[in-house]
Amino acid sequence: MHRTNPLVSALVAALVAVTVVAAPLHATAAPAEGAEAAAPEGADALSDAAVAAFKAREYDKAVDLFQQAYSLDPQPNYLFNIGRVYEEKGDLEKAVANYQEFVKQPGVDLEARENATARLKVLRQTLDQLREDAEPEAKPDTTPVAEGPTPAEQAAAAKKRKMRIAGYSLLGVGGGALVIGAVFGGLAVGKSNDAKDAAFVDDKLSLRQEAKGRAAVGDGLLITGGVLAAAGLALVLATLGKGRGKAGTDTAASRVRRGLAVRPALGPTGAGRWGAGLSLGGSF
Repeated sequence: MHRTNPLVSALVAALVAVTVVAAPLHATAAPAEGAEAAAPEGADALSDAAVAAFKAREYDKAVDLFQQAYSLDPQPNYLFNIGRVYEEKGDLEKAVANYQEFVKQPGVDLEARENATARLKVLRQTLDQLREDAEPEAKPDTTPVAEGPTPAEQAAAAKKRKMRIAGYSLLGVGGGALVIGAVFGGLAVGKSNDAKDAAFVDDKLSLRQEAKGRAAVGDGLLITGGVLAAAGLALVLATLGKGRGKAGTDTAASRVRRGLAVRPALGPTGAGRWGAGLSLGGSF
């Protein structure tokens, strides 16, 4: 704020930067029409009391007195003084509001307007910085996110499912063939025994021929069933586990798959003959 005397105003601003002077800034705005003659005198008294309260650091009282003075004599300088009191109090938002209102008033002295504008610039920057400092820093989200399977893993899982289904199917078919082959083998043994007990030669030959036929069917079914069952078991075991672990250790399924093998076999058939076939074996 400034005294009417420019020299006094400059000295006060240089020595005491935070002190409000006794008289408000002179504005060129004319007083309101119809105002009573005693109003300015009352406003001046209120302004002097406001300055005294400001010096005593009674900021709320000083604001109230300046507001009363403004209501009696609406001079823009009182708005500047109120903004200055709020600035000294530390209520920067209200200080900015009053400085803005002061700058918008008509007839304000150019130098006073520039002073208020400069204060507004500094206060706005200060408020922006305070708001920025008051905002809590966004903490990174440390919640573990469950990662879903990759497309390659999904494709591998689908392939394993298909292999497992095919393996079980082959096991079923192969198991059925083995059972039927065993039945034909049993029938062949029975016919062979009947041939031994037959009294006539032609009956013996006929029964032996039937036994050979049934033995051949049984051998074929046993071989086919064994191959299918072995292939099915290999497919099922191939879908279990993941082979070697991260440390290079073998899982049980990988050991079974490496030890499992289908080998040719030679041995007696159910009809008392020797025949070739396949066997399922391995080391575990």
